[in-house]
Amino acid sequence: MQNAPVYKAHRIHTKSTMSGLWVSIIVSIGTRNPLTKDSLTDTVTRVPGEHHTEGEAIQAAKRYIDAEDFHRKD
Repeated sequence: MQNAPVYKAHRIHTKSTMSGLWVSIIVSIGTRNPLTKDSLTDTVTRVPGEHHTEGEAIQAAKRYIDAEDFHRKD
């Protein structure tokens, strides 16, 4: 978790589950407002879904951030 990638002011954390799948959590570096209904706190959001690799989990988090950013601009 120390080398978590940063993408658009969000730190992306990944973790392997007991079943061997990967999940990702987004931590907002800047604002203290909930990103979506999936937000666990005002800065932490659990990205829905489980993925076969850590790379897929990171890409899913980036797509999630991009989608939420797109919706905010509308």
